[in-house]
Amino acid sequence: MVGNWIGGVSGSSRLVGRRGRWWRLSWRYFPPRGARQSTRRASADEKARRFDTFRYHLGRGRRARDAGRFEAGANEARRALAVYSSEPWALSLLGQCLHRQREPDLDGARLALQRAWTLDPTNGYFVGLLLDVLRAQGDENTARDVLEWAWWRGAPVERWLPDGPPMPADARRRSMPGPAGQRAESEPRPPAPATRGAGTGPLVTGRQPISA
Repeated sequence: MVGNWIGGVSGSSRLVGRRGRWWRLSWRYFPPRGARQSTRRASADEKARRFDTFRYHLGRGRRARDAGRFEAGANEARRALAVYSSEPWALSLLGQCLHRQREPDLDGARLALQRAWTLDPTNGYFVGLLLDVLRAQGDENTARDVLEWAWWRGAPVERWLPDGPPMPADARRRSMPGPAGQRAESEPRPPAPATRGAGTGPLVTGRQPISA
């Protein structure tokens, strides 16, 4: 019965209201306004602390990478990812360091960079890092596919594909994002110039943009 634990009033909630004893409800179930504000303030402080921790480890990792200490850079990137596991810039740092460390971990670098590119598909910097790893693995077919998909998604990859990718076959075009897939659904039509997806600006995380 609800009344047994609300203010010590016996009976169901309907009987409690019928008896006119609603005023005996215990105020401990209604935290004061100041307590709610303190909770919101603590939550905001915790978010700020987490963001500062992330930025601290990301910055240390980048300095280690620039100094050629790639193992240390990978460790700092992992610490940053422990705070924000889906932050593409930390993933790209991890992939770059795993690729360039003394004993390269190409599989780990490929996974990290593929995830970074998936999270931000219009970022040409991530595409370039992923292409380096794929070519180091000798996977030219996947590298070509990545370039084509990046072009269709609007990534700035003109330096690798100055004339754009070849027009894909109908079956493959249907699975592609944006205008390519739409064109395949309405075939047959006269060929028209391909258009790309629109790119986006720098990724903003937290309080300010995070870039390489």
